[in-house]
Amino acid sequence: MIKFIFLFSYLLTIQKFEEGKIVIDGILSENEWLSLTPITEFVEFQPEEGEIPPVKTEVFIGYDDKSIYFAFKCYDDIKTIRKTLTKRDELAMDDMVVIFLDTYGKEKEGYIFGTNPLGVQFDGLKGAPPQNIEDWSFDTYFEVKSSISDSFWSCEFKIPFSSLRFESKEKQEWNLILLRIRPRETFTIYSFPLLSKNIPSFFGQGAKIIIPERIYSKEKRNDFIPYLISSQTGIRDSINYKNENVRFNLGLSGKTRIYQNLVLDYALNPDFAQIETDIPQIDINTTYALYYPEKRPLFMEGSQYINMPLDLFYTRMINNPLYALKLTGEISIFDIYFLSSYDENTPFILPFEDASFSFGSDKKSFVNLLRVRSDFLNKESYIGFLIGDRELKRDNFDNGYGRIFGFDTRLRFLNHYTIEYQGGYSITKEPEDTNLFSGIGMNFKDYTDKFDGEKFSGYANNLSFSYYIRNLSLNLFYKENSEGFRSDIGYIERNNFKTRGFGVAPIFYPNRFGITEFSIPIEYSKETNFENVFKREYVKGGLNTSFSFAQLKFNFRYTHENKNTYNIYFLRYSRFNDIYSYSFSLNGVPLKFLYFNLSYKEGKSIFYHYDTLLYKTSISGSLSLLLTKMVSGVGIERETYYLERYKGKIEEGEVVYGILNYNFTDKISLRVMITYYKGFTGIYPLFSYELTPFTVFYFGANINTMKYPDKMEGRDHQVFLKFQYVFKI
Repeated sequence: MIKFIFLFSYLLTIQKFEEGKIVIDGILSENEWLSLTPITEFVEFQPEEGEIPPVKTEVFIGYDDKSIYFAFKCYDDIKTIRKTLTKRDELAMDDMVVIFLDTYGKEKEGYIFGTNPLGVQFDGLKGAPPQNIEDWSFDTYFEVKSSISDSFWSCEFKIPFSSLRFESKEKQEWNLILLRIRPRETFTIYSFPLLSKNIPSFFGQGAKIIIPERIYSKEKRNDFIPYLISSQTGIRDSINYKNENVRFNLGLSGKTRIYQNLVLDYALNPDFAQIETDIPQIDINTTYALYYPEKRPLFMEGSQYINMPLDLFYTRMINNPLYALKLTGEISIFDIYFLSSYDENTPFILPFEDASFSFGSDKKSFVNLLRVRSDFLNKESYIGFLIGDRELKRDNFDNGYGRIFGFDTRLRFLNHYTIEYQGGYSITKEPEDTNLFSGIGMNFKDYTDKFDGEKFSGYANNLSFSYYIRNLSLNLFYKENSEGFRSDIGYIERNNFKTRGFGVAPIFYPNRFGITEFSIPIEYSKETNFENVFKREYVKGGLNTSFSFAQLKFNFRYTHENKNTYNIYFLRYSRFNDIYSYSFSLNGVPLKFLYFNLSYKEGKSIFYHYDTLLYKTSISGSLSLLLTKMVSGVGIERETYYLERYKGKIEEGEVVYGILNYNFTDKISLRVMITYYKGFTGIYPLFSYELTPFTVFYFGANINTMKYPDKMEGRDHQVFLKFQYVFKI
């Protein structure tokens, strides 16, 4: 390995191996590893930036015609390392090593690969600055194994070039960042190269690695993934519990690599049954449609192209597709995301002022979306466009359409400054079917709120300016959604508002008196609607603190606001002043195997059903045991409304859940989850064998019970078995 250093930058030309010489077993015994000069220049990034680590880390890098290889040796007192055998991507509070690869060299986005001392696989995507968000929903194929010795633990990675996207050129120049995570009393991170909190760009601080030749990926370029699922369901009607016959379903999904950096995903009669169950959300006093994260693999990959401040596209608005096609990657200087689908059960989210409604239907629809993005000015700035359309198939009614047009840009300059803008324009033709939605009387402009075939349009704008350095973050923002703005394929929570405000947070790193970091966030915002009617004004202040023991973090918030809300239950504006609340949260790892999280909030809150101010308390907490092969946890969330503080209880909602995960190996696991909400108990066992993210076997059940009338009875159930296998052609 040849290394040159220029002004604290690293340029590494990596050595080529003969194919088949490296055996991935976590033991660095091959001569190929021993002949390399290791990377050892790790520096502490958190909590004390720039300190020399008390333990040594060595990293070796090489490649052959098909793959790039990484090997780590992490020296330590082996009795102190933290290790948990979990399923893929289920992060525990473990020792870890992490590889960040920016394969386009644009210093904007990149891949994440990681493991722990037991060889659990982690992969994801690192987002653009200044947020640098990590998305762990991404899955690709790679190999990793770990081994524990007397004085160190080690691991080996094999990442096929076919699992990565990059430009086809005479030599590859990638950005690389390596992390070693070592959680003890504090959550300690060592990095190569040195990272600075004063620079928002993550990959912009990376080392450059050179593969000094054109890469010709010889891996098979087509993945065919057929699946078979069988299920048996039952449901209780007003009198009896009825069991249905066993059903079988076949489908196919696949992936074709058109070029190294352009991939076509497709699915015919896809199985989009959600294996991972959502924990219920409390909804006793909400006026908005609930938001659930996407968990279906076809929609999760490529999500970095469509993640924007305005949710103009929300993949869960495709509910039950007959087919889906998706093209993602790069063509010339453009990032491309194209999706086409036919949905057999179309859902709706209807936004209004201070409210939104969601419901499903049996209507059919075609959905098409094109997203194009390109860099301009510099590596971390871009300009993008979005065009989307949902056409409802005509049945006995004129079923209408929804079209959305979007433009967005990010301008990063002078290292610390970012300007972001996103705009959207919608054209909506409602279905002429009041049986589907008859409205509640929330008329807007010259239109009704029911589905009576009206056509209207609207727009939205989202503008922000941010400044970030080591000891200060500053954000100025302006947001507006006009009265007629909707996205039939997005998640728009409400409209008819104009909001402007700022947030500022001084950040300090004392590393004394038991405190490693604290910040003082302050935020102010004022809102009106498009008729200049006052809507809301608030001030928030708080304190975020990280301690040097038990990985403890404490957060406090105080909010004071005046609000003029349009109440959907009374169809009128109601103004409330001096609404205040305060909250705190506390989480940590007091023992090697124990993690806890606790939050509490109380204060005045609008209770929309009564159109009055009540006193509200909210508490949530969870406790997790992190044993070597078992991760278990319990949690509770409770909201209570009182006439006055702690007196005269009006309403209460509570969710209780427990989860037990036992991992026989890193690929075979058993999970049992139990939830309780509103008198309903859910039991969700699941046995999983996941050879890769694409070759899987599941056997499980969703069992829901209720009190009927005074004892627990079955409400509904589903028992399912799924087998899916990937063929590479």
